[in-house]
Formats: sequence, C-alpha cells, structure tokens
Amino acid sequence: MPQSDRDLVTVSPPTFDRVDFARVDQDLAANHPAYDRTWLMDRFSEGLEIRMLRGTPSGFVMFQPGRLAWRPILGADRAIVVHDLRVAEGAETAPALRRLWSNVEDFARYYGYSAILALGGEADGLIAAAHRPGRGWMRLEDDGQGARLWGRVLHGPMALPRLPQDWAARAARLGAGVVLQTTEEPLGWSARVNRIDALLWAHGIPLRVDRLRDGPDVQARAVAVDAAFSVVVDGVRVGGADMTDAAILAAARAARKA
Repeated sequence: MPQSDRDLVTVSPPTFDRVDFARVDQDLAANHPAYDRTWLMDRFSEGLEIRMLRGTPSGFVMFQPGRLAWRPILGADRAIVVHDLRVAEGAETAPALRRLWSNVEDFARYYGYSAILALGGEADGLIAAAHRPGRGWMRLEDDGQGARLWGRVLHGPMALPRLPQDWAARAARLGAGVVLQTTEEPLGWSARVNRIDALLWAHGIPLRVDRLRDGPDVQARAVAVDAAFSVVVDGVRVGGADMTDAAILAAARAARKA
C-alpha cells in the first residue's frame, strides 16, 4: 500500500460525516463551490479518493482514475486526475500542499499509473495557481482562456494527454435556446436551476438542462474546461457559474431579439 501520512485522513462513505469534510469544503469554497453530498457519494463507487489534512491548515485533495475522471481531459486512461485540491492560507500552507500532492503521487505509483494530471486556473472548478504542484510537473497545454493542463509523467513512454479542441462545436451541438450544462457537483445546484427556470419562464423563455452523466460523458461533451456549470445560448457558451441570474436572463432576452 502507499506509504501512510499521519497528517492525512482518508475520507470515505463510512467516515464522511465523522471527519467533518462538509464543513472544511464550505470553509474553502473559493475556486470551487462546495460539493453536493449525494454527488460525492455516487463518485466513491467510481474510484473517487479524498485525503483531508488533520488539524491546521485545513485542506483536502480529490482524485480519480483518468478514464472515469469528471474533467474534460483526453487520453488520460493511464493517469490519475486530480479533481480538486484546496488548502487554507497560512504559515503551513506550503508544506501542506507538498503532502497532498505527494500523497497523490504515492497512490499513482503504487497502483501503476503512468502520470498524474490536474487542471489549473482561476475559474470555478479549477485548481488555483497558488496551489499548483511543484518540481517534476510540466505545463502540457493551455486552453487560451486562462486554464492549463498540468502533468507529471511517472513512467513512459506514453502519449501526453490533451485538452479538447472542439469547445465551440460541442456548444453548438446543444442547439437553439437556453441550456444549462452541469455536472451537478455544486451544492445547491438544483435550487439555482429551479430559480433560473422560474425566472426565464416568467419572461416566456424555456430552459433546457443538460446533465453530464459520468466521467466519460464529461470528457466527450463538456463545453468548457471548468465543466461544473455552463450557460449556453443558441449554441454558444456565454458564461459559467459566475453569471448572475439577471445576466443569464439578459443573455436569453438578447438572443430572442437577435
């Protein structure tokens, strides 16, 4: 088994509530909104691993086998994909980050994976630049809009994973009208969708919801690298979770007048 780190605890369905993961998740909800509990529980059956720091600073890392990862990375079958990594800021942040990244590498090496991958950037759902991995990692690709794919090859040879190049075509395939595409991972997602639906309906505008069903579906159909929440109007992605309800309504109304 991978070498244990006494500063880390494994979060699993039996321990989820005892280790108070939900509170830590809420406290660190910056680059990524807090997670929906049901979504997380479903992901454990798909190989999701969570390691949480004991004590101070608070922090955690989440990762999955690449073929099941809920991130739009192509060619990741032989890799572990870090879904999320967050640590509270403080004097011990740097060593805490090293412990979390090291634990993922230990896991990947023990189980024979060829690489570790992570998506970084400032958008919701991406790992903040301040929490980026250190030596031995390289930037594999940029999406041209501030997101980047980081990778660490553990043993090769292997074809380097990559980001999709057909973002616009993916959005276009969603067709006419207003579509919310989501992984359903954010906490409170259902309530927000219902609120947006009621707002648009009051103005005579129908809403469709495109739920990404699993990791392979995200890899094949997500319209943006930060796949958790996208707003698509007439086949064009106009924003993500940072769009206000009023901005979504304004975009929908403008499209109807065009």
